[in-house]
Amino acid sequence: MTVSTALSRSLCLCGPMLAAMLAVGVAPGFAQAPGERASAAQPAGIEAVRAASRSYQEALARGDGKAVAALWTEDGDIIDDMGQVFRGRESVAGLEPAAEGQARASFAIEEVSIRLLSDSVALEDGTVVVTPPGASTPHHGRFTATWVKQADGWKVASLREWRTDPPETSARLADLEWLVGDWTVTVDGKKQEGENVALPRMEMSVRWNPTGTYLLRETTITSPDGSEGLQVSQRIGWDPLSRRLHSWSFSTDGSHSEADWSLEEGVWVSRTTTVHPDGSQSSTINHYLYDGKDECTFQSLPTHSGATNQAAVTMTMTRKPGEPTE
Repeated sequence: MTVSTALSRSLCLCGPMLAAMLAVGVAPGFAQAPGERASAAQPAGIEAVRAASRSYQEALARGDGKAVAALWTEDGDIIDDMGQVFRGRESVAGLEPAAEGQARASFAIEEVSIRLLSDSVALEDGTVVVTPPGASTPHHGRFTATWVKQADGWKVASLREWRTDPPETSARLADLEWLVGDWTVTVDGKKQEGENVALPRMEMSVRWNPTGTYLLRETTITSPDGSEGLQVSQRIGWDPLSRRLHSWSFSTDGSHSEADWSLEEGVWVSRTTTVHPDGSQSSTINHYLYDGKDECTFQSLPTHSGATNQAAVTMTMTRKPGEPTE
């Protein structure tokens, strides 16, 4: 996958919620919640599940994708808040240690309970709060993990997640008027072995459609040597079915995505699910922090890396002077 393609997925094919918290370092919890009860016949089994969960989280913290994948059953799956289904092992196997200087999301897992349904099946429930690197807006969710006992220990067979964020600030399409214009986009802090990495050139144009019912965003990404180009087209508008601001994006590489948009504590958040040309899926939480003038900081945090194992990306959008290009 080229740098151009990866950046296009982060920038314009953007957003749903926490999706799979596992891929950003959030695992099923392992602390016993106050009041958690176990019968006299169950403590050993519960402690074994808790130990497996602890191993899972420690492997995630190390970025040890092989160890994390080993704690999934072969056919284990994840279903996120948007109803998207991901294969557990495939989703975490590509996890790698954070690059030097790369920030990770902070998270807290609370209110965890573990109970045995039988000698070989256990349920783990809990809440999670995730804060993307450099962001002030946390995301809240709950999860239920099903553990099964196999010959080589307890494994995760399924993970179900849903969002529990407080009610969002009412947001209208008109509130995104500030996006209208022509923008240059630069990626922040990308270095490798002390050298600056050559990055694609990105230009973005946003305008209203003739009836004012959609914002149309066109992004052009050109490789550093000019040999490769990628075009991403996006429509942002009110979806009467979900009764939310929603966007639909299409790229010339064949990928496409949808996102829900919300205004949360002064930060625009888009939660995206993307389908890539090879049929794999990924999801991101994207923050747009607009300075009220001509600059916007964009941060994309992958919540479920799928086959691409994307890293977090931070960009700066700078508005060009003059009227937007038609």
